[in-house]
Amino acid sequence: MPQHSPLSFSSILPCSDGSICIRTMQDSDAEAYAAGTEDASVKRFAHLPLDHYTPEIVRDMIQGVIAEGLQAGFLAVLSIADANNDEFLGSMVFFDITATDAEIGYWVAPNHRGRKVSKHALLLAMEISRQLGLTHLRARTVIDNPASAYVLTTVGFAQQGEPTAETVPSGKTEMSVKYQIAL
Repeated sequence: MPQHSPLSFSSILPCSDGSICIRTMQDSDAEAYAAGTEDASVKRFAHLPLDHYTPEIVRDMIQGVIAEGLQAGFLAVLSIADANNDEFLGSMVFFDITATDAEIGYWVAPNHRGRKVSKHALLLAMEISRQLGLTHLRARTVIDNPASAYVLTTVGFAQQGEPTAETVPSGKTEMSVKYQIAL
């Protein structure tokens, strides 16, 4: 549990740029979230804690651990949505939150890739972080995911050191590359 005042994500969400919106997860996201986690790239690169998600599992998470994390301010599992029709596009997660920074992770559903959703979502995550008073954001990807590295550096994240073997949020050991941005 963090030793600082909890961050109030709910007080500043939703956050939109007119194209993409980052908002709290809703029960109506469960089907699309579960379907998105079946994508091979999401399975490979998102490092999700479970191997398989059903809509029921996702709804239980939304009403349980996700709601608890948001309320306590130590975990924010959020939806990336279309700002025009609220369609679920992917997931943005803030975790390992301190008084000054947080790590983020994200994934975009396969049928929404190629629309710069990741870029928009990362820029919105930076805005959310600024509004929360954070001074830095951290991210990591694996060396086998150049698309994520490209998007991170495009929005201003800088690589921190060399790739290192480490345990990722899924519990697996991967060659991770760390990134950071000052806000």
